[in-house]
Amino acid sequence: MQLRRICALSGAVFVLLPVALAHAAAPAGVTVRVEGATQTLLPATAVTTTTAPVVKDGKPEDACPGTNAIGALELATGGNWSGTWFSGFGYSVEHILGESHAFLSGAFWDFWLGHRESAQGVCEAEVQAGDELLFFPCPESAKECATLAIEAPPGANVGEAVSVVVKRYNTSGVPSPQAGATLSYEGTQATTNENGLATVTPARAGTLALAASAPEIVRAEASICIHDGNDGTCGTSAPTSSPSAQGSSGEHRGNQSVPYRGPYAIVSRMTNVSEGHVYSRRSAPRLLEGTVVAHTAVSSVSIELHRSYRGRCSAFDGVLAEFRRARCGHGSFFAVSHGASFSYLLPAALGPGRYVLDSEATDAVGNRTTLARGTTRVVFYVR
Repeated sequence: MQLRRICALSGAVFVLLPVALAHAAAPAGVTVRVEGATQTLLPATAVTTTTAPVVKDGKPEDACPGTNAIGALELATGGNWSGTWFSGFGYSVEHILGESHAFLSGAFWDFWLGHRESAQGVCEAEVQAGDELLFFPCPESAKECATLAIEAPPGANVGEAVSVVVKRYNTSGVPSPQAGATLSYEGTQATTNENGLATVTPARAGTLALAASAPEIVRAEASICIHDGNDGTCGTSAPTSSPSAQGSSGEHRGNQSVPYRGPYAIVSRMTNVSEGHVYSRRSAPRLLEGTVVAHTAVSSVSIELHRSYRGRCSAFDGVLAEFRRARCGHGSFFAVSHGASFSYLLPAALGPGRYVLDSEATDAVGNRTTLARGTTRVVFYVR
């Protein structure tokens, strides 16, 4: 019997080794999504974990660190989930938001962290800023389950065709184009081609919600900020000639415009490195590129690159232009641009390992991007 099937007997995916449950990481901002058997039970919900321990069975000794995945699940669902405690492993996940998938029910709650199946249970898995957590029922009879992901630009103009890519991720986090996926938006549907590509045309300004689905694969959601020309939203600059004009880009007082601060004030994403992708050493990217969309002028863009391989960690030093030994998850940003596009050429090809590439952009009025998996934080692998 496969390891993941053995683990499913407890209603969750566990590593079959005793672990120390007392360790706690630092609080982090993450998102949690729960897909049920027939509908989305919880859309992507942002939470910030805390150091408060999580106890589900009323026994103080059965506590898990609130900074781990269990704390994120507890906060996102308002505590509306339950499971059984297993000594040495922590809690299983059996019921979430009124939907149950316990042992021998035909499916179990699978837990994914960043587009791949977690090798640890919710009590054990530490989360970092920008991580995406996904829970969904996986049939016990399935060899493995797969999930979809949508890649789309952060902003687009009304009436213009927008290219969207739908990818399928396997349990190891390896992506591939998903042909024949249904992409739904504003009561309209499109079907992806053999490259996972579909075109959508937004009819009005605002937030365009996208949903992707395919048979026997967990659905995905994404959104695009839609602007109507230079209306001041989604990083565009609104005209300032009319003192009385107002828009979401800022409030006008007399002849002076107050810069916009808030959601979508500044958005950035990497453009040539794919989230979760496994590159060969020959095809691994040396040129790291990205774009920034902001309401005002972009003042700076910085990146940070971490590597872990065979239990050792390092971080790229932008001054010395080389990787240096570092504590896992620790490094420093270095500036690569002062404009809306950025690129950095690494001095040498990347060696094998797991890489975390973060980008951070700031605009002229102090708005700053936040870490979000798949946009400002990209995790990839080199074999």
